[in-house]
Amino acid sequence: MNKPETTNELNRVRARKVQEYIRRHYSQDLTLSLLAEQVNMAPTSLCHVFKQTTGMRVYDYITETRINQAARLLLETTLEVKAIVYMCGFNTQTNFNRHFKRLLGCTPTEYRLKQNNNQ
Repeated sequence: MNKPETTNELNRVRARKVQEYIRRHYSQDLTLSLLAEQVNMAPTSLCHVFKQTTGMRVYDYITETRINQAARLLLETTLEVKAIVYMCGFNTQTNFNRHFKRLLGCTPTEYRLKQNNNQ
């Protein structure tokens, strides 16, 4: 891999590396310290760089990644919602349901029924 030439380029590389780490480890407990460690940055610096580079906060990216994975599991499996909640890294079903509805506009159960009816 070529060495990044500018600070902006280095920051894009760091943000992509963090995004990839999140996509691979979404089901685990992801802390800002852990993610910052992956790119040798201070947590506050990572927050700034990630937001500047991606337009999203780190926490929002983690949540969106987890919800997208949950949506995929709802369609591709017959797993209970409760099992999917924990498989996707959420600590409570209430928190999961709130984020799911905010991002996808319906509850996980409604999503599964609606998508299955459209097939």
